[in-house]
Amino acid sequence: MHILTPKKNGYMMRLSKNRIVFSSILFLSAFSFNFSEKQEFSADFSKLTGPYLGQKPPGMIPEVFAPEIISTDGFNGSSGFSKKGDIFIFRLIGDSAREIFVTHMVNGRWTQPVQVSWDSKHREGDFAIAPDGKTLYFTSRRPLAGETDEFEEANIWKTEITKTGWSEPEIIVDKINLRYHASYATFTGGGTMCFFSRRPGGLGKADIYLSTLKNGKYIDAINMGKAINTEYEEWDPFIAADESYIIFSSTKPESLGRDDMYISFKLKDDTWSEAVHMGDKLNSKKSQNRPYVTPDGKYLFFTSDRTGNREIYWVDAKIINTFKPDEIR
Repeated sequence: MHILTPKKNGYMMRLSKNRIVFSSILFLSAFSFNFSEKQEFSADFSKLTGPYLGQKPPGMIPEVFAPEIISTDGFNGSSGFSKKGDIFIFRLIGDSAREIFVTHMVNGRWTQPVQVSWDSKHREGDFAIAPDGKTLYFTSRRPLAGETDEFEEANIWKTEITKTGWSEPEIIVDKINLRYHASYATFTGGGTMCFFSRRPGGLGKADIYLSTLKNGKYIDAINMGKAINTEYEEWDPFIAADESYIIFSSTKPESLGRDDMYISFKLKDDTWSEAVHMGDKLNSKKSQNRPYVTPDGKYLFFTSDRTGNREIYWVDAKIINTFKPDEIR
């Protein structure tokens, strides 16, 4: 038995070799997940009932999501709900491991989280579900098949949900990964990928790019330009399904903390508005990143270490409209 105790002992996880098979999927109930390990958390998830793990919805002030359940004294990474809201995937980072877990709502109650079968020990990172509802994109430094050395920089990989579980992860070999850091892929409803990269030729140390899908492959990524990117670092983009806005984090000097969240809107002439700071309600003197809006459009999620620990926060997504330029209100 393996015991993982993250920083400050915020939670303790016990892993066994038992194989658990769930008959629910991220988006389509015809598929099933296969998990290689059972995960037991200190919280009894079966007592959590209803949408969003039974948590009371926030207002226009951010609140910690699922305190002492998902957000603990440890370190939280990216997270995400399925389109139907009946599956929640999240990442926990401890002293020696970074692991991705999933919990399902079955008959109104949530299951104990288990580690996804494709999660490796090669620093698996942020993830997103593609519009097709069956492809999951994640960041990893894992080595290529037949190799043993992991990449120095992260690449974007994908795995597909099949009738028998998860497919073997594949690296994106189109115009996305150039053996430079690429991460945090999110998607429009039409399949355009938005991600950040440290590839050379950008405006700063890390820039945000768009790449459209053509004949099943992602074509050359386009830098989103000076309305979004600066000489500093822009990362962790979330683009709306209708491509009406993009939220991202930046380290530009006017930020309150190490990195703050900014937002830009698509204007009537199809250009992007100058990105604006999302204010001191969402941002703090610490770090804010990994933003995403739930598939139902109701809540904005992000992570912040404003309390000293990296925790998941959520807020009513109506706050997004308060930043709209006058010309598109």
